[in-house]
Amino acid sequence: MVSVFIQTLVTSVILFLIALKIFNIKSKRWGGVVLIVVFIGLILVHRELEITRQLLGVLIDSGAILLFGLWDDYKNLSWKLQMLFQICLVGVLIYFGFSVDYFNGLKGGDIRIDQLIWQGISIGSITFIFFWVVSIINAINWSDGVDSSMGSIALIGGLSLIFVSFLPEVNQPAIAILASIFLGSLVGFLVFNLPPARVEAGTSGSYFVGFILASLAIIAGSKIITVMIVLVLPLIDFVWVITERWKNKQSIFKKDKRHLHYKLRKIGWSDVKIFLSYIIFLGSVLVIYFMLDNRMERVVLLMGEVLFLLISFKTVSNLVNKKISNNKRK
Repeated sequence: MVSVFIQTLVTSVILFLIALKIFNIKSKRWGGVVLIVVFIGLILVHRELEITRQLLGVLIDSGAILLFGLWDDYKNLSWKLQMLFQICLVGVLIYFGFSVDYFNGLKGGDIRIDQLIWQGISIGSITFIFFWVVSIINAINWSDGVDSSMGSIALIGGLSLIFVSFLPEVNQPAIAILASIFLGSLVGFLVFNLPPARVEAGTSGSYFVGFILASLAIIAGSKIITVMIVLVLPLIDFVWVITERWKNKQSIFKKDKRHLHYKLRKIGWSDVKIFLSYIIFLGSVLVIYFMLDNRMERVVLLMGEVLFLLISFKTVSNLVNKKISNNKRK
């Protein structure tokens, strides 16, 4: 896995340098293009990887994300068109064999969601995959607001997928290879995205990162909770922002500065501090998670993380409101 990671990292860095130096690309929002090209290219040339039906679906969707992301960055497409595209992404995954039939229960046994069948299709599975993939894509997309904020979350998310691949109940070398390729391309991107960023992910990059984290979690035996340990931060930010917009009678799809990374900026945090804080917090929680053997303890850890983040979000929001209030008085 180390050799795969290094090979991907070197390839990624070289392509970024070519784009920066030789082609002299002025716009920053093309980082996702290199991310996706490296990911697809290294998968296609890797001798030990079998292009299964599910993996083919991932590759097709990745290529579609590249094209759609470029279109959105150029035309700033409406949220309706973006949602339609995300639905199509899910449709491709389901067509190519993605399914989630059950979850592991806290006290052993399985919690099945495949009981309702229509025309040979599990309604529960389709519904879950839709909400899981769409939520993760949008949560990651919305977390891409300041330099490396999205990359820090994706970095720990990629590590979680590698750790998952070595779990006895998973034991999927293919997942480890895919996660290593994803991580190598991502680190190559981060080299140029660290503050002050020379390259940004753009729509293609943020969509791609969210899509890969969501889809590989399903392929790895539905290890949703494991990946959720990392993704709970952008997911809470996603829900928090929607709630604030709804309370203020604004469109939940209208872009604004309500996200956590923007609020941290407003109270004086630098982009570097935000990046390091995300890395340290998510990395620490992930390490603790894999140190726990009991499934119940892992769920308790997840709940504790959610509670801590909710308190943190509320505290930061109050500080921002206080600062705005003080500025108005002046």
